[in-house]
Amino acid sequence: MIKKVTFAIGILILTGCTTTPDRSAPQTPPPKATADSEKKVSPPSSGVKVIPYDHKEIKRQTVPVIVPEQKVQQRFSNDGSQLPAFRTLMQKTQTAYKQKQFTEAERFALQAQRIAPQAAETYLYLGLIADQRKQYANAEALARRGITYAQSNSMKKQLWLIVLRASEARNHPVKAQEARRAIQGL
Repeated sequence: MIKKVTFAIGILILTGCTTTPDRSAPQTPPPKATADSEKKVSPPSSGVKVIPYDHKEIKRQTVPVIVPEQKVQQRFSNDGSQLPAFRTLMQKTQTAYKQKQFTEAERFALQAQRIAPQAAETYLYLGLIADQRKQYANAEALARRGITYAQSNSMKKQLWLIVLRASEARNHPVKAQEARRAIQGL
């Protein structure tokens, strides 16, 4: 039974595929309207007069493009350091650091770092705080991380100074020499 049904479906498919429409009859283009019939305008029942467009086709023309002057972009990356919350926390960090309240300064710097993790300024203050606490390995690591995100030479120089102090405190002359060369190169 299944074979008969499959055979019947196969025959129907083949028959449908082999039947093609008759293409021998020439296709006649639609009759063209004469110029008189195009100009003839009959007012519709609403009283609005419709006038057909006189031109046969619309021609393309190139239009000159006027580009407005663009401001010179400043060298700026989207590291989040321009956010108001970040700015406020960094001001609090600076104030606490100047008053030698290192715990508060560290807390504010860590909050700012959560807002803008690629801002070099947070690594600078965290490195300075670690240096004040005599955590030299931590200070060097934070400063080196900050160097990777620093955009200005002054920020890089401050971070390299932290690396230099931490290396000298840990008695690592090779790292201290590397920091001196980097500072001189800036």
